[in-house]
Amino acid sequence: MAENWADLLPELLELCSRRLLLEDWFAFRSVCSAWRAAACEERFDVPWLMLEDEKSTECPEFRSLFSLRVHKVALPEVKGKMCFSSRGWIFTVHDSEIRMLNPLSRAANRYRDDIIKLPGEYKLTGRFEMNKFALSASPSSSPNYEIMVACWPYGPLVFWKPGNEEWKLLTPSGPDPNDYFADVIHYQGQFVAVNSSGSILRCDPDGPDPIQVVVEMPPAFQDSKKFSVQVFLVEVAGHLWLVYRFAQPEEPWITTRGFQVFSTNLDTGKWTKLESMGNVTVFVGFNSSFSVHVDENRHGIKPNCIYFTGFQDVGTYYMEDGRIEFDKKADLTVDPPRWIDSPPLWIEPSF
Repeated sequence: MAENWADLLPELLELCSRRLLLEDWFAFRSVCSAWRAAACEERFDVPWLMLEDEKSTECPEFRSLFSLRVHKVALPEVKGKMCFSSRGWIFTVHDSEIRMLNPLSRAANRYRDDIIKLPGEYKLTGRFEMNKFALSASPSSSPNYEIMVACWPYGPLVFWKPGNEEWKLLTPSGPDPNDYFADVIHYQGQFVAVNSSGSILRCDPDGPDPIQVVVEMPPAFQDSKKFSVQVFLVEVAGHLWLVYRFAQPEEPWITTRGFQVFSTNLDTGKWTKLESMGNVTVFVGFNSSFSVHVDENRHGIKPNCIYFTGFQDVGTYYMEDGRIEFDKKADLTVDPPRWIDSPPLWIEPSF
């Protein structure tokens, strides 16, 4: 029997490390070289999946794509709130209050005074609800970050940056009353949105015409818009892609059945349907969509795939053959669903 903790067998130390909150796992590894070597291995340069735990406690679960292990993180600020994510940050919306924090950075640094308070939702949307958040940069790396939000249903785009007291509403001239903003991202130094008609719009909050249509969906691809249930914008190595999600209603659930991916050029207006994404993988859902180039160092991530989350399913779509692997550990088809207040989120690496 070991006389002190430092002499415990590595196997026992590893078992201990698996049962810790993520912030305690970081502390565990810093005790000494033996404990660091024995701790279960993790990587933080790959995306993580955030899930509410089944009892909706103050410790949501974060699953690593590298190890497939689940770690709990103490985040009392997210309990009972609708959550979104962008560039590794979580946005919480509840009772007209909007907050922003970085969960993995908090766990690594054990730093609690990291919450950014944003102007209240009640001043912003009226009868609309926030649907998608997009950061221009991580607040950890740039004090000059900006935020754009798409609102639902048929709501405006809204803009905020540090120093502003309120959100700024952006509405296109002569909007179609049946149209809405489906997604928004920050792309090549500007915010870009896509609406339900498949048009891509450039956003300039300080310009005389804050929202301008720059590319419209070609007639040849209109069926993708007509039969899809969601569209996502994602930047891939400097290029702008659109990802259309298709679903099959199966009472009482809506199950994902496939995706189509297009590359578009904002200068020429050309659209190209992609049959393969090569070594690129994209992550879509209630997060601001992002892409990852998969190489031999990206263990756990499958290339040429779309990792998706929704209100009622989570899974991986294989571009090569159209196959879908649903995530049974994140089963949302139980009644009540596994998530209570907020659906699953992809967390982009950002420290």
